[in-house]
Amino acid sequence: MWKILFLCSFFCFFLFACDTDTGTGRDLEIERQYCSEEELAQRKSGTLALENYAEWAFQYPSGSEEGGMINENVTPELKNKYFSLFESPDGKKYMRFSLDASDKGKSPYASSVRSELRHKIEWTLADKTSLEYTFYLTSTDFSTARFTVGQFLQICDTKESPLCRIEVENGQITAKVINYEKDGTTKSDGETHKYSLGTIVQKQEVTIKIAIDNKVMRLYRDGKELASHIFPAKVESGYKNYYKAGIYYQNKDSPKIFSEVFIRNLSVNTENKICRNL
Repeated sequence: MWKILFLCSFFCFFLFACDTDTGTGRDLEIERQYCSEEELAQRKSGTLALENYAEWAFQYPSGSEEGGMINENVTPELKNKYFSLFESPDGKKYMRFSLDASDKGKSPYASSVRSELRHKIEWTLADKTSLEYTFYLTSTDFSTARFTVGQFLQICDTKESPLCRIEVENGQITAKVINYEKDGTTKSDGETHKYSLGTIVQKQEVTIKIAIDNKVMRLYRDGKELASHIFPAKVESGYKNYYKAGIYYQNKDSPKIFSEVFIRNLSVNTENKICRNL
């Protein structure tokens, strides 16, 4: 009998350990829905984990299709159910991006909803610039959820089009790169280039870096260069681009999936220091 009790106890402990941590020291339950107003009142602003917050705007759903996406400048007081602060037991501060894929309120050309920071300093592919951040994530349906956790877009003639998206899908991190021409819809080579940045499990911390220098893009994971891409002549080198980070679902059927991305050490380096007023 004591052997059966021991095995049962060990099995329950193993399940609990797997559900709450991956060896990174974060004892965090996987949330299944937005926090209550009472819990939100106890949280702090995610801005406490964001340097140079005035350079960023926050984009999130209005809650209705008619209301579309809300675009709000980041302030020291910014806090809502989509954006707040999480402090780990070891004292690290993370911006907490929370989002239900079935929420309502997309931007005009979006495939789904987002809880995402938009950097207001714009740059060209001819510049030298980079985006770097450390993140981990949780999701109620990790095998089905598909979302962007970082990207940069070019302001083209007809729309703002993503030249590079860092996507998480079914345990894989992939950089998806498209050589859009100046209209923002035509792919100059007809392809979506996919670069693997390795695997990820829930609550596993990963550092991503996108670096641009004169139309050459290099992609890094945890300090190691894993891929590079040269943007061809038909991709405009003089058009403006900007970075984003957070959650942007790619699940177009708006399933009932709740996910959170936790980001720290978010930084942008660029030679251009002129902010765009959004």
